[in-house]
Amino acid sequence: MGKWQMVRLGDVCDVRDGTHDSPKYVYGSGYPLVTSQNVTDGYLDFTNVNFISIKDYEMIDKRSHVDNGDIIMPMIGTIGKPVIVQKTIDFAIKNLALIKFYNNDVLNKFIFYYLNSSSFLHYVNNENRGGTQKFLSLKSIRGFPLLLPSLDVQQKIADVLDKASALIELRRAQLDKLDLLIKSQFVEMFGDPVMNPMGWNTATVGNVCAQIIGGGTPSKKHPEYFTGHIPWVSPKDMKSQTISDSIDHITEEAINNSSTKLVPANSVLMVIRSGVLKHDLPLAINTVPVAVNQDMKVFIPSKQITSSFLLQLFSAHEPYLLSTVRAVTADNIEFSVIRDMVIIVPPIMRQNQFASFVQQAEKTKLAIQQSLSKLELNYKSLMQKCFRGEIF
Repeated sequence: MGKWQMVRLGDVCDVRDGTHDSPKYVYGSGYPLVTSQNVTDGYLDFTNVNFISIKDYEMIDKRSHVDNGDIIMPMIGTIGKPVIVQKTIDFAIKNLALIKFYNNDVLNKFIFYYLNSSSFLHYVNNENRGGTQKFLSLKSIRGFPLLLPSLDVQQKIADVLDKASALIELRRAQLDKLDLLIKSQFVEMFGDPVMNPMGWNTATVGNVCAQIIGGGTPSKKHPEYFTGHIPWVSPKDMKSQTISDSIDHITEEAINNSSTKLVPANSVLMVIRSGVLKHDLPLAINTVPVAVNQDMKVFIPSKQITSSFLLQLFSAHEPYLLSTVRAVTADNIEFSVIRDMVIIVPPIMRQNQFASFVQQAEKTKLAIQQSLSKLELNYKSLMQKCFRGEIF
């Protein structure tokens, strides 16, 4: 293994956090206040960020100001999605760990990948102090044990993982392009579905669906309900526009004794209650019969409309639907808003032509997704070998 040594993260990096105060938000001139909600999937999102005053920013400990090359990482919620800062503007942070590199023998990219590794995720689960919502203290982050090789080996590991990550991002970009191609074909065939320049017939969503079904949760008092083979879809499963399985599964008995129902394949699934509705409307078509939880709605098309067409219609109306989101106990869309929404209904023959195009695109997407899954699996294996000193 060479000159690898076991260290604690806090021994080789300066680990701290941002402001502990609750500054008043300001409009206009000020500094963005980035929180855990603005760090998603390893990226900084300034879209819905709040701002604090110049005075509040200047009161923050200078050592807690964020600099280029620093790593920031959520301490609450989804922990283990670090970001290496490439700063274009000054900003403050809250509920985020800030990792600074004053030691010339430590490479930030090496630490970045280590914080993405299964070793760190395992550590997070053991050190979690937040119950249902994960929380990792600064003390725990500083105490994270890791094997540190020489700077030269750190650079080699970072370079290898950079190349593996680039291949994964390439596959993801290909999937995104195919989604854009489908949207482009939709507009080419039907025009803008909101403005309806082609003058298609219209109807409400409720009128073109054979049935609209809500979901439910079987009683947790019966753990045996969750030992079946029937996919029980919830918002956490809605990561792609095709659903063939889910994280959780339930039994037929669970369906018979709860408000959830078994819905047929080729229906349109929609998340109607979730924090994700602040910026996104998750939609999917199920390829197998599924049940859904109470945060979902299922739209079963009638003979007037195809599921592929209906999904794209919902996607086109996403800005409007998200504008109606209201927060009670959670962000949600009122069912009546969706049911009563007026949509275009072109001839079914033309919809079927579009469905055939989508079917071919989905075949290509499936092949790319399978390649992506294999790359991600190999990437995790490669990462483990790198941090065990088995490669360099």
